[in-house]
Amino acid sequence: MAKRQRDGAVYEGTTEQRGEETKRFISSLKFSVPLAKLRAVKDRAPCPQCGKRRLYYCYDCLRVCHPESHPVPVALPLAVHVILHPGEHRSKSTSLAASTISPDMKILTYPEVPQGLDPQSTLVLYPSPQSVCLDEIEDLHKFKNVVFVDSTWQQSKAISRDERVTSFKHVKIPQRTSLFWRFQNNDPSYLATVEAIYYFLREYIVQTAKQAGKSEPLYNGEVDDLLLYYINQYIMVQQNYATPTDERPQHPGSVAVTPGEDRAFTTRHFQDYVLKGVVWDEIVDGPRSNARGGSDSTSLHK
Repeated sequence: MAKRQRDGAVYEGTTEQRGEETKRFISSLKFSVPLAKLRAVKDRAPCPQCGKRRLYYCYDCLRVCHPESHPVPVALPLAVHVILHPGEHRSKSTSLAASTISPDMKILTYPEVPQGLDPQSTLVLYPSPQSVCLDEIEDLHKFKNVVFVDSTWQQSKAISRDERVTSFKHVKIPQRTSLFWRFQNNDPSYLATVEAIYYFLREYIVQTAKQAGKSEPLYNGEVDDLLLYYINQYIMVQQNYATPTDERPQHPGSVAVTPGEDRAFTTRHFQDYVLKGVVWDEIVDGPRSNARGGSDSTSLHK
Protein backbone atom coordinates (compact mmCIF):
# COMPACT_ATOMS: atom_id res chain seq x y z
CA MET A 1 0.00 0.00 0.00
CA ALA A 2 1.39 3.40 -0.96
CA LYS A 3 2.01 5.79 1.88
CA ARG A 4 0.80 9.35 1.58
CA GLN A 5 3.62 11.87 1.33
CA ARG A 6 3.56 15.25 3.02
CA ASP A 7 7.15 16.32 2.44
CA GLY A 8 8.24 14.71 -0.82
CA ALA A 9 6.80 14.92 -4.31
CA VAL A 10 3.64 12.87 -4.80
CA TYR A 11 2.38 14.25 -8.12
CA GLU A 12 4.23 13.96 -11.40
CA GLY A 13 5.18 17.25 -13.00
CA THR A 14 5.14 20.73 -11.54
CA THR A 15 2.09 22.42 -10.04
CA GLU A 16 1.94 24.65 -13.13
CA GLN A 17 1.93 21.65 -15.46
CA ARG A 18 -0.79 19.95 -13.45
CA GLY A 19 -2.82 23.13 -13.50
CA GLU A 20 -2.66 23.37 -17.29
CA GLU A 21 -3.47 19.68 -17.71
CA THR A 22 -6.44 19.94 -15.36
CA LYS A 23 -7.75 23.02 -17.15
CA ARG A 24 -7.50 21.23 -20.51
CA PHE A 25 -9.35 18.22 -19.15
CA ILE A 26 -12.21 20.22 -17.62
CA SER A 27 -12.50 22.46 -20.69
CA SER A 28 -12.77 19.38 -22.90
CA LEU A 29 -15.81 18.03 -21.05
CA LYS A 30 -19.04 18.41 -23.02
CA PHE A 31 -21.59 19.27 -20.36
CA SER A 32 -25.21 19.79 -21.40
CA VAL A 33 -25.50 22.40 -18.61
CA PRO A 34 -22.81 25.12 -18.43
CA LEU A 35 -20.92 25.27 -15.15
CA ALA A 36 -21.89 28.93 -14.91
CA LYS A 37 -25.58 27.99 -14.81
CA LEU A 38 -24.95 25.48 -12.07
CA ARG A 39 -22.89 28.00 -10.11
CA ALA A 40 -25.73 30.53 -10.39
CA VAL A 41 -27.83 28.34 -8.07
CA LYS A 42 -27.41 29.93 -4.62
CA ASP A 43 -30.39 28.83 -2.56
CA ARG A 44 -31.36 25.44 -1.23
CA ALA A 45 -34.73 24.13 -2.34
CA PRO A 46 -36.99 21.53 -0.70
CA CYS A 47 -36.66 17.93 -1.84
CA PRO A 48 -39.90 17.01 -3.65
CA GLN A 49 -40.00 13.75 -1.65
CA CYS A 50 -38.80 14.40 1.94
CA GLY A 51 -38.99 18.21 2.03
CA LYS A 52 -35.42 18.70 3.31
CA ARG A 53 -33.72 21.70 1.76
CA ARG A 54 -30.80 20.79 -0.50
CA LEU A 55 -28.68 22.80 -2.91
CA TYR A 56 -28.79 20.67 -6.06
CA TYR A 57 -30.22 17.27 -5.22
CA CYS A 58 -31.30 15.27 -2.15
CA TYR A 59 -28.65 12.67 -1.32
CA ASP A 60 -31.18 10.78 0.83
CA CYS A 61 -33.97 10.49 -1.73
CA LEU A 62 -31.88 11.00 -4.89
CA ARG A 63 -34.39 13.56 -6.13
CA VAL A 64 -33.47 16.74 -7.98
CA CYS A 65 -34.14 20.02 -6.14
CA HIS A 66 -33.21 22.48 -8.91
CA PRO A 67 -34.42 20.91 -12.19
CA GLU A 68 -33.67 24.12 -14.12
CA SER A 69 -29.92 23.51 -13.72
CA HIS A 70 -29.96 19.71 -13.87
CA PRO A 71 -28.59 17.85 -16.92
CA VAL A 72 -30.82 15.93 -19.26
CA PRO A 73 -30.97 12.18 -18.48
CA VAL A 74 -27.88 10.34 -19.70
CA ALA A 75 -28.26 6.92 -21.32
CA LEU A 76 -25.35 4.65 -20.39
CA PRO A 77 -23.91 1.91 -22.63
CA LEU A 78 -24.59 -0.70 -19.90
CA ALA A 79 -26.34 -0.84 -16.54
CA VAL A 80 -24.28 0.55 -13.63
CA HIS A 81 -24.77 -0.86 -10.12
CA VAL A 82 -23.09 0.92 -7.20
CA ILE A 83 -22.74 -0.85 -3.85
CA LEU A 84 -22.50 1.81 -1.16
CA HIS A 85 -20.86 0.84 2.12
CA PRO A 86 -23.25 1.58 5.03
CA GLY A 87 -20.47 3.47 6.81
CA GLU A 88 -20.13 6.00 4.01
CA HIS A 89 -21.75 9.39 4.57
CA ARG A 90 -24.30 9.85 1.80
CA SER A 91 -23.66 13.59 1.74
CA LYS A 92 -20.03 12.88 0.81
CA SER A 93 -20.60 10.12 -1.72
CA THR A 94 -19.60 11.14 -5.25
CA SER A 95 -21.69 8.45 -6.96
CA LEU A 96 -25.06 9.62 -5.62
CA ALA A 97 -25.02 12.87 -7.58
CA ALA A 98 -24.23 10.99 -10.78
CA SER A 99 -27.12 8.59 -10.17
CA THR A 100 -29.56 11.51 -10.36
CA ILE A 101 -28.30 12.18 -13.89
CA SER A 102 -28.74 8.70 -15.34
CA PRO A 103 -31.65 6.29 -14.87
CA ASP A 104 -29.24 3.49 -15.79
CA MET A 105 -27.31 3.87 -12.51
CA LYS A 106 -28.66 2.11 -9.43
CA ILE A 107 -27.46 2.62 -5.83
CA LEU A 108 -27.56 -0.23 -3.31
CA THR A 109 -26.43 -0.16 0.32
CA TYR A 110 -24.38 -3.15 1.47
CA PRO A 111 -25.11 -5.91 2.45
CA GLU A 112 -27.62 -5.53 -0.37
CA VAL A 113 -26.05 -6.37 -3.74
CA PRO A 114 -27.48 -6.46 -7.27
CA GLN A 115 -29.74 -9.47 -7.73
CA GLY A 116 -30.28 -11.62 -10.80
CA LEU A 117 -27.20 -10.48 -12.74
CA ASP A 118 -25.72 -13.03 -15.12
CA PRO A 119 -22.04 -13.57 -14.18
CA GLN A 120 -21.28 -14.13 -17.85
CA SER A 121 -22.42 -10.62 -18.75
CA THR A 122 -21.42 -8.69 -15.62
CA LEU A 123 -18.18 -6.89 -14.81
CA VAL A 124 -16.93 -5.51 -11.50
CA LEU A 125 -14.31 -2.79 -11.40
CA TYR A 126 -11.78 -3.87 -8.82
CA PRO A 127 -7.95 -4.05 -9.00
CA SER A 128 -7.56 -7.67 -7.92
CA PRO A 129 -4.79 -10.00 -9.20
CA GLN A 130 -7.23 -11.51 -11.69
CA SER A 131 -8.40 -8.15 -13.07
CA VAL A 132 -7.97 -7.56 -16.80
CA CYS A 133 -8.09 -4.43 -18.94
CA LEU A 134 -11.13 -3.86 -21.12
CA ASP A 135 -9.07 -4.06 -24.31
CA GLU A 136 -8.22 -7.67 -23.37
CA ILE A 137 -11.86 -8.78 -23.39
CA GLU A 138 -13.27 -10.17 -26.63
CA ASP A 139 -16.84 -9.27 -27.57
CA LEU A 140 -16.95 -6.61 -24.89
CA HIS A 141 -20.40 -5.52 -26.05
CA LYS A 142 -21.84 -8.76 -24.64
CA PHE A 143 -21.37 -7.43 -21.11
CA LYS A 144 -24.54 -5.65 -20.02
CA ASN A 145 -23.79 -4.78 -16.37
CA VAL A 146 -20.94 -3.33 -14.33
CA VAL A 147 -20.62 -3.17 -10.54
CA PHE A 148 -18.74 -0.54 -8.51
CA VAL A 149 -18.02 -0.36 -4.80
CA ASP A 150 -18.41 3.08 -3.21
CA SER A 151 -16.39 2.96 0.00
CA THR A 152 -12.93 3.50 1.42
CA TRP A 153 -10.22 1.19 0.14
CA GLN A 154 -10.24 -0.87 3.35
CA GLN A 155 -14.03 -1.20 3.33
CA SER A 156 -14.09 -2.21 -0.34
CA LYS A 157 -11.97 -5.30 0.33
CA ALA A 158 -14.70 -6.92 2.42
CA ILE A 159 -17.36 -6.20 -0.20
CA SER A 160 -15.19 -7.44 -3.07
CA ARG A 161 -14.69 -10.77 -1.25
CA ASP A 162 -18.43 -11.30 -0.90
CA GLU A 163 -19.24 -14.47 -2.84
CA ARG A 164 -22.14 -12.68 -4.46
CA VAL A 165 -19.61 -10.29 -6.06
CA THR A 166 -16.64 -12.60 -6.71
CA SER A 167 -18.58 -14.44 -9.42
CA PHE A 168 -18.38 -11.38 -11.67
CA LYS A 169 -15.43 -10.77 -13.99
CA HIS A 170 -12.92 -8.37 -12.41
CA VAL A 171 -11.65 -5.56 -14.62
CA LYS A 172 -9.40 -2.54 -14.28
CA ILE A 173 -8.84 0.70 -16.18
CA PRO A 174 -5.67 2.66 -17.02
CA GLN A 175 -4.24 4.64 -14.13
CA ARG A 176 -5.47 8.22 -13.76
CA THR A 177 -4.78 11.03 -11.33
CA SER A 178 -7.73 11.82 -9.09
CA LEU A 179 -9.10 15.32 -8.56
CA PHE A 180 -10.72 14.25 -5.28
CA TRP A 181 -10.41 16.77 -2.44
CA ARG A 182 -11.15 14.40 0.45
CA PHE A 183 -8.44 12.58 2.37
CA GLN A 184 -7.47 9.02 1.49
CA ASN A 185 -4.54 6.92 2.69
CA ASN A 186 -3.02 5.84 -0.59
CA ASP A 187 -1.94 8.07 -3.48
CA PRO A 188 -3.61 10.32 -6.08
CA SER A 189 -4.17 7.42 -8.48
CA TYR A 190 -6.94 6.10 -6.20
CA LEU A 191 -10.02 7.56 -7.83
CA ALA A 192 -13.23 8.85 -6.33
CA THR A 193 -16.10 6.53 -7.24
CA VAL A 194 -17.64 8.89 -9.77
CA GLU A 195 -14.26 9.23 -11.48
CA ALA A 196 -13.94 5.45 -11.65
CA ILE A 197 -17.43 5.18 -13.15
CA TYR A 198 -16.71 7.90 -15.68
CA TYR A 199 -13.34 6.57 -16.82
CA PHE A 200 -14.66 3.00 -17.00
CA LEU A 201 -17.64 4.01 -19.16
CA ARG A 202 -15.43 6.15 -21.37
CA GLU A 203 -13.02 3.25 -21.86
CA TYR A 204 -15.90 0.85 -22.48
CA ILE A 205 -17.30 3.13 -25.19
CA VAL A 206 -13.89 3.45 -26.86
CA GLN A 207 -13.09 -0.26 -26.78
CA THR A 208 -16.51 -1.42 -28.01
CA ALA A 209 -16.28 1.13 -30.83
CA LYS A 210 -12.87 -0.22 -31.80
CA GLN A 211 -14.13 -3.80 -31.76
CA ALA A 212 -17.04 -2.73 -33.98
CA GLY A 213 -14.56 -1.26 -36.48
CA LYS A 214 -15.70 2.33 -36.04
CA SER A 215 -13.46 5.20 -37.07
CA GLU A 216 -12.41 8.24 -35.03
CA PRO A 217 -13.71 9.88 -32.95
CA LEU A 218 -14.47 6.92 -30.71
CA TYR A 219 -15.70 9.03 -27.80
CA ASN A 220 -17.92 12.09 -28.14
CA GLY A 221 -18.62 13.11 -24.55
CA GLU A 222 -21.53 10.70 -24.15
CA VAL A 223 -21.11 10.35 -20.37
CA ASP A 224 -19.38 13.63 -19.50
CA ASP A 225 -22.47 14.92 -17.69
CA LEU A 226 -21.88 12.34 -14.94
CA LEU A 227 -19.01 14.57 -13.78
CA LEU A 228 -20.96 17.83 -13.74
CA TYR A 229 -21.58 18.12 -9.98
CA TYR A 230 -18.19 16.64 -9.17
CA ILE A 231 -16.26 19.11 -11.32
CA ASN A 232 -18.33 22.00 -9.98
CA GLN A 233 -17.41 21.01 -6.42
CA TYR A 234 -13.75 20.51 -7.35
CA ILE A 235 -13.51 24.04 -8.74
CA MET A 236 -15.24 25.47 -5.67
CA VAL A 237 -12.71 23.72 -3.41
CA GLN A 238 -9.79 24.98 -5.48
CA GLN A 239 -11.13 28.53 -5.48
CA ASN A 240 -11.78 28.47 -1.76
CA TYR A 241 -8.25 27.45 -0.80
CA ALA A 242 -6.30 29.29 -3.50
CA THR A 243 -7.97 32.70 -3.08
CA PRO A 244 -6.23 35.12 -0.68
CA THR A 245 -8.38 35.75 2.36
CA ASP A 246 -8.90 39.44 1.64
CA GLU A 247 -10.42 38.53 -1.74
CA ARG A 248 -12.65 35.76 -0.41
CA PRO A 249 -16.18 36.69 0.69
CA GLN A 250 -16.43 36.64 4.49
CA HIS A 251 -19.47 35.10 6.10
CA PRO A 252 -20.92 35.80 9.57
CA GLY A 253 -19.34 33.53 12.15
CA SER A 254 -16.34 32.65 9.99
CA VAL A 255 -12.92 32.36 11.62
CA ALA A 256 -10.91 35.60 11.45
CA VAL A 257 -7.77 35.41 9.31
CA THR A 258 -5.04 37.87 8.42
CA PRO A 259 -5.87 39.87 5.26
CA GLY A 260 -3.83 38.72 2.29
CA GLU A 261 -2.96 35.40 3.92
CA ASP A 262 -3.54 32.24 1.89
CA ARG A 263 -5.77 29.73 3.59
CA ALA A 264 -3.79 26.54 4.09
CA PHE A 265 -5.37 23.41 2.70
CA THR A 266 -5.88 20.57 5.14
CA THR A 267 -2.60 18.85 6.00
CA ARG A 268 -4.43 15.56 5.61
CA HIS A 269 -4.24 15.81 1.84
CA PHE A 270 -1.35 15.54 -0.57
CA GLN A 271 1.27 18.23 -0.88
CA ASP A 272 0.58 20.75 -3.66
CA TYR A 273 -3.02 19.66 -4.08
CA VAL A 274 -4.14 23.29 -4.39
CA LEU A 275 -3.36 24.64 -7.86
CA LYS A 276 -2.53 28.25 -7.15
CA GLY A 277 -2.46 30.63 -10.09
CA VAL A 278 -5.26 28.94 -12.04
CA VAL A 279 -8.04 31.37 -12.99
CA TRP A 280 -11.02 29.08 -12.55
CA ASP A 281 -13.57 31.75 -13.49
CA GLU A 282 -12.28 31.53 -17.06
CA ILE A 283 -13.33 27.89 -17.11
CA VAL A 284 -16.67 28.42 -15.38
CA ASP A 285 -17.71 31.54 -17.30
CA GLY A 286 -15.77 31.12 -20.54
CA PRO A 287 -17.23 30.26 -23.97
CA ARG A 288 -18.50 26.71 -24.27
CA SER A 289 -17.26 25.57 -27.65
CA ASN A 290 -17.27 21.90 -26.63
CA ALA A 291 -20.96 21.17 -27.05
CA ARG A 292 -21.68 17.45 -26.98
CA GLY A 293 -20.86 15.93 -30.32
CA GLY A 294 -17.32 17.30 -30.62
CA SER A 295 -14.23 15.14 -30.86
CA ASP A 296 -11.87 16.27 -28.10
CA SER A 297 -10.25 13.25 -26.47
CA THR A 298 -8.27 14.98 -23.74
CA SER A 299 -8.11 13.07 -20.47
CA LEU A 300 -6.40 13.55 -17.14
CA HIS A 301 -3.75 10.94 -16.54
CA LYS A 302 -0.73 10.36 -14.38
